[in-house]
Amino acid sequence: MKKIKIENEIDFLILGVNSHVKSYKLCWEINKKLQTNFIKKENHIHPENNKITFNRFFYKDEKNGTNYNLISNRSELGYLDLNNKSVNFYLIVDGGIYKSKNIIEKLNQIDDVLLAFELDLKQIKSITPFLIND
Repeated sequence: MKKIKIENEIDFLILGVNSHVKSYKLCWEINKKLQTNFIKKENHIHPENNKITFNRFFYKDEKNGTNYNLISNRSELGYLDLNNKSVNFYLIVDGGIYKSKNIIEKLNQIDDVLLAFELDLKQIKSITPFLIND
């Protein structure tokens, strides 16, 4: 009997953002540059250790149906993604219409952003820490 190979479809984008500023200041800068309106949400709880939480900001682009989550990679108790300790923040773009190259270019124009780049989802060992459940 032949087996059917099923692949999980990933329909979101994860950007790494390196910046040494506090998360609220970075959100303010992103809001100015991208003309968004990120707001503070409940902290993101690490799915594998519910004692570790991370700052989280959210913006929904109603026009394009796109959700944006900016999440800190570091907390006092650990990292969201141990494999990318050098990344300070993750910008997770989910659903709708978005242009990753355009977002990255604008993020890299922010003075407080040292580097913004797209993560290769095939290289990430587990996407579980990046899944947002509202």
